[in-house]
Amino acid sequence: MSVLDAFFTKLWQQYSVISPQAVDIHQLFERRGEELVNDHVAFRTFADSHIGIDILEDEVLALGYRHLDSYQFDVKKLDARCYVHANSPTKIFISELRWQSLSDASQAIIQDIIEQAKATLKSPLFEQSSRELMPLLSAGRLWQLPSYADYQTLASESEYAAWLSVWGLRANHFTIFVNHLKSTPELTDVVALLQQQGYPLNEAGGVIKGAPSDLLIQASTMADTCIVNFNDAGEQAISSCYYEFAQRFNQENGALYQGFVPMSADKIFESTNMKSILGSTTSDNEN
Repeated sequence: MSVLDAFFTKLWQQYSVISPQAVDIHQLFERRGEELVNDHVAFRTFADSHIGIDILEDEVLALGYRHLDSYQFDVKKLDARCYVHANSPTKIFISELRWQSLSDASQAIIQDIIEQAKATLKSPLFEQSSRELMPLLSAGRLWQLPSYADYQTLASESEYAAWLSVWGLRANHFTIFVNHLKSTPELTDVVALLQQQGYPLNEAGGVIKGAPSDLLIQASTMADTCIVNFNDAGEQAISSCYYEFAQRFNQENGALYQGFVPMSADKIFESTNMKSILGSTTSDNEN
C-alpha cells in the first residue's frame, strides 16, 4: 500500500466510526455496481496555532500535493486552502478559524485548547521521528474534551469552533465524485436517490449548491450525531461528520475544474450545525 493510500485509509477508518451513514451510503452505491472515487477530503483547524494551515500544509506537500488556490469566508471567519495531486483525483481542503476575532469568552476557551495542543505536540509521541506514523491530520483531539458549557459557548458564536473542540484533527467529510458514477451520473440523480432512501440533506442555499456555470455543483447529507459524555453534563448528542457529493464541469480549455466555489462551500459548512440537524430530524419524524 502506498503512503497516500495508507493516509486515506486511516482517515476513512476514523471517519466511518463516527459517520455510519457514510458507510451505508458507500455500500448503497457499491451494491449498484459503482466503484467510488473520492473527490476531496476536508479538515478544520485553528489559525495562529501549532496546528494551523501553515503547519498542516507541510504534511500535505510531503504527500506530493501542491497548493491550488486559497479562499476566505468572512462571515464564518475562516480562511482555506485547496491542494491537488498529480496522481490522485482526491483533493485536500483545509480551513482554519480566525478565532481571535471571536468574543473574549470564546477566545479564552480556544486559547486553552491551543496551549494543550502545543504541550501534546512537544511530548515524545509527537517527536519529528514519529510524525510519519502519526500525522497531525489524523491526530484527533490533542486536548482534553471541553466542558459542555464551553462547547455551548463556542457553538453560540461559531459552530465550526464547537465541532473542532470536540473532534479535533480528522477528516470532516469525504466526497463522492459524481462524474465517475455510472448509474447516477448527474448530481440531481444522486440527490433523488438519497432522498428516496431517507437521508436528511443540507438545504442551506438549496439542496444543490452552485450551478454548472460555476463549474462545480455540490450537495451533502446532514451530519450524523454521536453521544459524547461531558464531565459537566453527562451524555449529549453532538454532530459528527457528513458525506458530500460533487459534480465538476469542464473549463473553456477542456480541463475539468478542480477548485471550489466559496459561496457553495460556505453553505456546505452548515452540514454539522446541530440546530439544523435537530430541525431536519424533527421534520423527518413529522413526515
